[in-house]
Amino acid sequence: VYASPACRCSQPSAMLAGMRIVIISGLSGSGKSIALNILEDASYYCVDNLPSQMLRPLVDHLGQRGYDKIAAAIDIRGGDSIAMLPQQLAELRAQHVELEFLFLDAKTDTLLKRYFETRRRHPLADEQHTLTESIAEERRRLERLAELGHHIDTSDLKPNALRDWIRQFIVRDS
Repeated sequence: VYASPACRCSQPSAMLAGMRIVIISGLSGSGKSIALNILEDASYYCVDNLPSQMLRPLVDHLGQRGYDKIAAAIDIRGGDSIAMLPQQLAELRAQHVELEFLFLDAKTDTLLKRYFETRRRHPLADEQHTLTESIAEERRRLERLAELGHHIDTSDLKPNALRDWIRQFIVRDS
């Protein structure tokens, strides 16, 4: 369904019918950026580091503009709003939106290795917390989300294997 940018539809839920949304979440260093890049290559409108409370406004805005495929990475970088994500996903599903949720995970030792290889800073790391402690805290905070959809352990996946899995996931579920 295409809607012109000037559309002021009285029933926004009608705009969302037929829309396909993929939400990616999971532990930092588990491959969310790789997954989001594949979705972008597949013509999804992609947003990284979206605060959870911005999901519905984003979907409404893009729906009004005629976008029918949206992907967003929502994770610990968005702060405490991540706790609202299960309710927000339920509300979108109630609007008859085709919504898929991917939770990417990896073993702690794999995440440590990836962080040491990339030399990137973990979003929860600071002077008071080691990288291992930061990963453990992130895992604890995201524990509830892991059961909301597809839970993928990327510990033993090379980046190209994850790319292939995401491509197959898109084709299989479209």
